[in-house]
Amino acid sequence: MNKELKEEIVWSKGRTREEMAKQTSWSSSKDYSGLSGLKFHCYSHNKDVGITAITSQGVSHNKYLQIPVDKIDEVCKTLMQAKKVMESNNEKI
Repeated sequence: MNKELKEEIVWSKGRTREEMAKQTSWSSSKDYSGLSGLKFHCYSHNKDVGITAITSQGVSHNKYLQIPVDKIDEVCKTLMQAKKVMESNNEKI
C-alpha cells in the first residue's frame, strides 16, 4: 500500500495589500511571481519530494521543484543554519 503526504505551508493568504506585503518571491530567467507558500507532496514509492509554489492565485503547478529523499536532511540542516544566521543578525539591530 502506498502512503501519501500532502502538506501546505502558507505565509500569505489572499490579495489584500497586507497579505501581498507578506509574500516572498519566486523567480527564474523567464518568470517572476509573488510567493505565498509551498505545497509538499510525495508518495512512499517516490525517490524525491515535490515542492510546488503557492501564489496569491493558489497552487501554481508550473512552479515546481524536487528534492531527492537522501538530501532532505542536508536541506533541513542548511535551512536551520540560515535561520540562526538571520536570527543572530536581527538581534544586533
